[in-house]
Amino acid sequence: MKTKLGRLKKEKLIGALFDKGASIKKFPLILFYAPSAEWQSGVSVSKKLFKRAVDRNRIKRLLRGAIKQQWPRVSSFNVGPSNFMILYIGKTMPDFEAIDQAANTLFDKFLERIKNHENE
Repeated sequence: MKTKLGRLKKEKLIGALFDKGASIKKFPLILFYAPSAEWQSGVSVSKKLFKRAVDRNRIKRLLRGAIKQQWPRVSSFNVGPSNFMILYIGKTMPDFEAIDQAANTLFDKFLERIKNHENE
């Protein structure tokens, strides 16, 4: 089952995600998620920690790449659609391996929680 992952852009959905959603933390990432009508994702990097836009954009590009690698596994898992947002909270410029490893752990925990909720 191939489903497309959309971009989470609407301020109302993002606000609801932070207000009512759950979170999982694996330093240097935090994953916020909540059930939704369709699959959407977003990434964010603190402007306070990374003043230069080129640095923030590089980290966001790395985060999107990690999500793209994890997406086939998440979409093949039999779960309902969700919105999720990944925040980078580290203070140093990461490399792709560190981001990918943290994203892998985050999505493992996400799928485990979803599986546990379905079994209850």
